[in-house]
Amino acid sequence: MTSRERVEVALRGGKPDRIPIVPIYDMGYIQRCTGRDIREWTTSSGSERTRTIGEAFQRHQQYLDGSFIHGGKNDEWASDNKVEKLSGYWLITNLKTGEQGGLLPDGSACAADGTPIPRQGDDIYRDSLIQSESDIDRIIGPPPDAKMVEASGRFNAMRHMRQCYPDCHFSFQTGSPMMGALGYCGGYAEGLTLMKTDPKLFHKVLRRHTDHWLAHMGPGRTAGADSTWFTCYYTGADTISPADYREMIFPYEMEICSEAKRQGLFVLNWYLGDLLPNLDTVMKLPLDAFVLEQGRKTYRLDPVEIRRLVGPKFCLFGYGYENDYCTFNRDGLTDELQRQIEGAGADGAF
Repeated sequence: MTSRERVEVALRGGKPDRIPIVPIYDMGYIQRCTGRDIREWTTSSGSERTRTIGEAFQRHQQYLDGSFIHGGKNDEWASDNKVEKLSGYWLITNLKTGEQGGLLPDGSACAADGTPIPRQGDDIYRDSLIQSESDIDRIIGPPPDAKMVEASGRFNAMRHMRQCYPDCHFSFQTGSPMMGALGYCGGYAEGLTLMKTDPKLFHKVLRRHTDHWLAHMGPGRTAGADSTWFTCYYTGADTISPADYREMIFPYEMEICSEAKRQGLFVLNWYLGDLLPNLDTVMKLPLDAFVLEQGRKTYRLDPVEIRRLVGPKFCLFGYGYENDYCTFNRDGLTDELQRQIEGAGADGAF
């Protein structure tokens, strides 16, 4: 059984010859495990980004059946910006506008003199950057067509990985338009403030971001992706009410997931939030799996409990606890993963 077949069997609710392993690496790990500075994720050329993603996968490839593939890039940023690696920070100058900024060793932005940019305050309510439909056009822009997606380099890394590893399962990121909407509004507080104070305008933000995600499904599939890693930030009951999710967010998610299925992609729902109050609604989406993370705040998100609720044939991804990874607690990782496998994966679909 090839890795690609193994993953597909699990996603269809079956029991493969062994539990498949399909991780997601964050950008920091990709850079560091390949011996690169984290800032090079931003400053590299398109070909270097693709090479880095490939090397990170190759590092553990003997154990893996596939991976989440981060977006590639073209060479536009590298051509338009000059990078000076100064002591303490990297100075970046935009060659077209003359504007300057910088990157600190941890990858965060700084001013041109290396001064860290202050974090936003702790205000509960902050005004959104989007206050009108013209702001939507200016900040988000129109959805791209297939040629524009290709020119962006977004799927260069995916295409490269498919060519190098034809028998592995690869996934690319899309997600709930809630995630993008808050970012376009300027942040978590700004977006939620707009959602509360002007729901009609917030709907238009969601609509535009949904159209952007829809435009990526066909090109992603053509580049060789097997699935979309449908990321659901800020949709759990720890952030918004189940009623707001059901009435405002869910219809757009249904559009995106349905288009993914139409294009022949599996849909893996990476859920980060309090899922249980929304589970009945979320399960109406055309999903093939939940990619689960540990609970935070006061909620639990246990694959063994989720298994009892979704039945034996719906695929679940397990997880290790972050603190065990950070403290190199192999015994803790082994014990927790074994518990999840026995309680949620003994009959497959895991």
